[in-house]
Formats: sequence, C-alpha cells, structure tokens
Amino acid sequence: MGAQNEDLTGTPAAQVTYDNQPPIKLAFILDGEVADVIHTDDRLSAIFLSNPLVINVTDQFNNDATSVLPGYKYDSTTGTFTKP
Repeated sequence: MGAQNEDLTGTPAAQVTYDNQPPIKLAFILDGEVADVIHTDDRLSAIFLSNPLVINVTDQFNNDATSVLPGYKYDSTTGTFTKP
C-alpha cells in the first residue's frame, strides 16, 4: 500500500466521517498493515473476534429456499451446508 490516504489499489481513499457509527471499530490487518476498519455492533464484533472460518457463499445465496442462512451446519470435509 502506498500513502496513508490510499486504498489497497493505490486509489485515494474517500474522506470518511464517523458520526452516528456503530460503537465497535475493528481493524483488519494484512501483512502487518491495516487494510480496512469496520464499524459494527457487539454481536458481529464477537463473531469476527472469535477467529471464524470465513467462506464466500455468494453462489449459494440466492434469496430463495436454497440460500445458506444463519444456523446452517457446515461440513469442512465435503464443503457443504446442511439446513438444520
């Protein structure tokens, strides 16, 4: 990353104001450098800080009956989700 006011692509970052943001701020560190900071609530911050396995489920989220939803079980051996 380049200058402090650039994003990961080197593009100048937008100026951000922090009024009325959720109370918890989490920094994402990649290779010893802050890559991003999110503002979140207690519940989501607890999930992020519990060292979760993060999986891209874009292809499995269709806003229909086949979508992966909270509560589903994940089998890391087969890479599949099961509805509870």
